Amino acid sequence: MPDPENSRSRFVPRGRSGFVLAAAALLALGGVTGAAVMAQTRPSVSMAPVKPVAIVSLSSAEIVTVRGRVAEIYGNKFVLDDGSGRALVETGPEGDRRALVTTGAAVTVQGRFERGSVHAAFLVGPDGKVLALGPLMGPPHGRHDGPDRGPGAPPPPPRGAEGVAPPPPPSNTSDSANPAPPAPAASQED
Repeated sequence: MPDPENSRSRFVPRGRSGFVLAAAALLALGGVTGAAVMAQTRPSVSMAPVKPVAIVSLSSAEIVTVRGRVAEIYGNKFVLDDGSGRALVETGPEGDRRALVTTGAAVTVQGRFERGSVHAAFLVGPDGKVLALGPLMGPPHGRHDGPDRGPGAPPPPPRGAEGVAPPPPPSNTSDSANPAPPAPAASQED
């Protein structure tokens, strides 16, 4: 009969280091499997099927699709001309990273029309390739006035003045009624 202590399998982890090694291998296997599943199940980039509208008919705060030619380029923005009018198209951070369009190119843009410009979420180039630029609804916009912002708010404190009391407000009385405080005595070095 074989000795049970000497017949241990070579594949059974021994001690704490074996346990840590087995845990790390399982974790790596799970990560690779998860990445493969996500790559296979991720939805492809696709635009909502919206018929392009004339730029002249755009109204504020709506999702739109416009088609035209690039008339001018200004950094991450460009002017789109469809014959009925022109619209400024903002491409966001993706347009800062690289050139997305060229002057004269025919493009289709889908996004939200707000405050006189189109905030692009999708851009379709002349080759038909769809480029996702950002969320269709985009970040929330609105008034940010509060007790310390907006019209009539006090100015912000000067930089580097943390923990220092602000100076007193100016006095509306004459200078003779409130004489200036005496200047601090200069220190003399020994």
